[in-house]
Order: sequence, then C-alpha cells, then structure tokens
Amino acid sequence: MLNKQIIYCSSGIICGGLFFVIHDAIIDHLSYLNFKFYHHVVFGSPLLFLLFIYLFLSGNFKKYLSSSNYTILIIRGTIFLPIPFILFVSLQNISLAEWTTLNMLSPILGMILAIIFLKEKINLFTIISITLGFIGVLFILQPGFSNFNIYYLGPLFGAFTLALQSFLANKFHNICSTLGFFIYGVLPVNLLSFILFYYDPLIDFELIKLSMFANFIVFIGFYCFTYALQNSQKHFSSVFGLLYLQIFWSFIISIFIFNEHQNIIVILGALFIIISGLLSLQAQKKQLNDY
Repeated sequence: MLNKQIIYCSSGIICGGLFFVIHDAIIDHLSYLNFKFYHHVVFGSPLLFLLFIYLFLSGNFKKYLSSSNYTILIIRGTIFLPIPFILFVSLQNISLAEWTTLNMLSPILGMILAIIFLKEKINLFTIISITLGFIGVLFILQPGFSNFNIYYLGPLFGAFTLALQSFLANKFHNICSTLGFFIYGVLPVNLLSFILFYYDPLIDFELIKLSMFANFIVFIGFYCFTYALQNSQKHFSSVFGLLYLQIFWSFIISIFIFNEHQNIIVILGALFIIISGLLSLQAQKKQLNDY
C-alpha cells in the first residue's frame, strides 16, 4: 500500500511531465521563428503579475514568499537563468529528440546527488527503474547524434541544472513554501528578459497568445514538479525516475493527437518506461521503509 507522500509526489512528477511535453512542443515550433527566449518569458510575465496581485490582495504575500534562507533561493534562480536561452539556441541546431534524450540524464545525476549529499539508501528497484527508463527513452526517441557539435552540450548542462535545482529544493525543503520556490526560481530570468526585450521588442498578437498559453502550461508543470521534489524526503532519487514518463506522454500524444504510426521498437520503449514507473513506486516504498 502506497502512503500519501508517495502518491502526491509521484502525481506531481507525472502531471508536471505532461505539461512539460506540451510546452516543449510549442517551443520547438517557436524556435524556428524570429522569436527569442526573452520574448517568450516576457509574454508569460503577466501571469506572474496576476499571481503577485492575488497574493497581495488575499493577504498571503508574506506567508508564501517569506523564507529563512534567501541565498539558496537566489542560487536556484541563478542556476535556471541561462536555461531558456540554451533551450532556444539548441533546438535551432539539434533535434528535439536529441535534446530530450540528453536532458533525460537528469534522474541519473539526481540519484548521484542523493547518494552523496542526501545520504539516501539506494535499492535495486531504484537502479533498475532509472536504467529501464533511460533505455526506454533511447528506444522511443532513437536520437541520431550524427555530426556531434557544441550544441549537444546545451541539454547536458540542462540535465545537470535540473538535477541540481531539484536537489536544492529537496535538501532545503523547509526554507520556503512550494509557491515561493517556484516564484524565486523564475524571477531572475524574468528580470533579465525584460532588459533584453527592451532592446529587441516584438509585438505579434498571434505569437503572444501562443506563448502565453505555453507559459501557463509550463508554470503549472513547474509547480507540480517543484512540489514533488521538495516533499520527497528520503525517496528523492526514486521519485525523480518518474521523469521518464515525460517521454511516455510524448508517445501517447504522437499517436492519439498527431495520428503517428509507431514501430515495435518505440512501443517496446514505451513499455520499458511504464515498467520503470511501476518500479519507481516500489523503490520509493522500500526507501521509506528502510528508514
């Protein structure tokens, strides 16, 4: 029987992954247009302003945004600062499949951080879950990786920063609310984007509507993801493995939305990811029982 902590945290990763897939598909389209990362961030900033206004008018501003350690929050926000730029530039030079595959190294890096710094007890279920998940990613995406270039370093850096950001939220889970972690995480990149937007403005109402929708989707995804990793004490490495289900969502959307036909290798990869997710639940349960 799974306890509430496992159910809530696992649901956060699973739902967050679905929202990330939708957002990344829109970004993949926008990256080929005359549209920069700071345009995308600025077009999504009204959503943050509305959130600030709501917290202020409801009297919850201090409750959700106060912290006992602003240094860690600033570090997390600074780590995220270059990621939107790297995402846009990389997708102009490598395929989405290649970006996603390399970015999926983050659960492996997260497990390493959990072993070294969180002193988590890793079990066989965790190792098999993460290994099967990554194999499933390779089977589904079948990245080419031909003509290696410097832009492959982008998703590798993204994988490291995702693991590091997630680790910091888990390690210092009690310094701030989940909403606070989320807002402080995206605030620096918003401030930088306004400066860059000032020197390179873009007004296109069709792009603005599409970008705002993508931002709304990814904000929900970030919140779910942050909640899961902030609250997964003692089973951080195992719950992180559920990130591979993000690729499973891509597989489902490609079939039922875009009517794509998949070969047996892709279907086998999807099966591996499903098994990986089920093993992740068992790994979390065992980790919590071992403490």
